[in-house]
Amino acid sequence: MSNEPTLIAVKFEEPLMAQELLLAFARLAKRNDADIEDAAIVVKDSDGKIRLRQTRDVMPGQGAASGGWVGALVGIIGGPLGMLAGGALGAAAGGLFAKLRDVGIDDEHMKQMGEQLDRNTGALFVLLNDYDVTAVALELRRFEGELFHSTADEAITQRFRDELAATI
Repeated sequence: MSNEPTLIAVKFEEPLMAQELLLAFARLAKRNDADIEDAAIVVKDSDGKIRLRQTRDVMPGQGAASGGWVGALVGIIGGPLGMLAGGALGAAAGGLFAKLRDVGIDDEHMKQMGEQLDRNTGALFVLLNDYDVTAVALELRRFEGELFHSTADEAITQRFRDELAATI
């Protein structure tokens, strides 16, 4: 097992394959072969626009809704006006918290790397805290992709690159 936090990005000619690899990593996590901190799919569409599909971040709407409920509950103490004011302030605070709290993989880093993709292609970015190198390598072997980025040491990076090149 490697317990160094590792960012892996695999690019695909068909963006749907990034979703399939994400499912494969979910299976690895279920078998305790990988501890996934964050994952995102980056797609460059036909117009060259970069789209990120996050898996873990709190969205501003979710934060606002949660904050609104907390604020309303606290506001109950202050009566009807306190409830309205508490709900509004809580929603604003929750939305701001979600904007400021971006866990895992840096969005700007993924957008910058997404610019390097060809149009109509995609990539899966996975941040692993702990993983079985052999199990991950064997999953990668099933996919026809290219290792786009890796923060693993050179030997592990090369093994992942080789497995992707040896697609079954």
